[in-house]
Amino acid sequence: MAKTKWNILFVTFVLSCLSLATLIVSLCTPYWVVSEAYESRASKNSEIQYGLFTGSLTRNVLLSSAHYDLAVICLYEHNACVYSCQKEEAKRESELLDMMNGRTPAECPLVNTKLLSTSKSADAVTAVSSKAASKDDFINAGMWVTTVVFLGIATAFSGASVSLSIINVLFNPVEPILSVFGLYIWNGIVIGATLMTMILWGALFGTQLSGNIGITDTLTPEAPYSSKGLAALGASYWILFIPMVFHGVNIGLLLWRQYQINKEPPPTTIGLDKSDLTIIMF
Repeated sequence: MAKTKWNILFVTFVLSCLSLATLIVSLCTPYWVVSEAYESRASKNSEIQYGLFTGSLTRNVLLSSAHYDLAVICLYEHNACVYSCQKEEAKRESELLDMMNGRTPAECPLVNTKLLSTSKSADAVTAVSSKAASKDDFINAGMWVTTVVFLGIATAFSGASVSLSIINVLFNPVEPILSVFGLYIWNGIVIGATLMTMILWGALFGTQLSGNIGITDTLTPEAPYSSKGLAALGASYWILFIPMVFHGVNIGLLLWRQYQINKEPPPTTIGLDKSDLTIIMF
């Protein structure tokens, strides 16, 4: 029965593979938030993009354009995360603590520059700040972690859907959880987990990131950059619609497959008259 209409199962395998690839791309690419940051002395706005873990910052001050790498750091006891430009985890933690306590952190390690400016004031380490950033300006660590967890669940169950789809094409599992019945569960979990990922990150963006993207420049008073109204959700976020569509199509195909099986006429059976003594001869 599991190999009946195997071509439909093969289509679900292909769609699950495409979904898994899309989820991995979303997880790894740095375009969950794309933003600019305004600063009055800059020749043009800074350019920022980051994903769930890493990103990049390009500052444009006077005649110079400097590029910095960003990486997320969280202090869960303070329920706060930022995207830090420091290269070492200990320095990223120190930078976050400095900003929470109103101290200006160390300057970002430079990755590369274009057309270096003669002014070094923008890249110098500034004095101790007299004002700490508001706690509401830091990224909510709980929402960030939950977003990562749900995206991880979606990716894992999408992989399970890939494996079980091809197993049902080639074999006939007897355990319900491994059979076609199980494919309904795996596909449904992927849809639910992906939807939760989008809801959580969308809520985080709407409540916090749209006003302050949570990087050193926008959290340090001595570097009065502002990203308010300049941030947008990026392609890495929006492509999460694709896995939900693919796995929704998978469920539809499985239902159609079952409909096709149910409407097929039952196999012909040959009845025997047990009262006929001639059958003893056979």
